[in-house]
Amino acid sequence: MQTRQAFPRNVSRPAGQQDMAARLATPTGRAQYRQRSALVEPGFAQIFQRFGRHLNYRGRQAVDAEIKLLGTVHNLTKLINHTPKKHS
Repeated sequence: MQTRQAFPRNVSRPAGQQDMAARLATPTGRAQYRQRSALVEPGFAQIFQRFGRHLNYRGRQAVDAEIKLLGTVHNLTKLINHTPKKHS
C-alpha cells in the first residue's frame, strides 16, 4: 500500500516542517505522536461538539483569536464544573 505525501518530492518543505519530520522519524517521536490521539484530539472533539465546526470570522488573526477564545471557554467550563475527588 502506498502512502500519500503532503508535499511532492520535487518541492522543498518549510524549515519547521523539516524539523517536525526529523523528530517524528525517531522512535521516541513516534511514541509521543501516538499519545496525541489520547491527549489532544478529545479536546478538539468536545469543542467541535459544543461550538460547531464553523468559525464566525475570517482572516488568520481573527480565526486564531476565535479558536483561542473557544479553547479558553472550554477549559474554564471544565474548571468550573470540576468536583474534587473525595478521599475515603
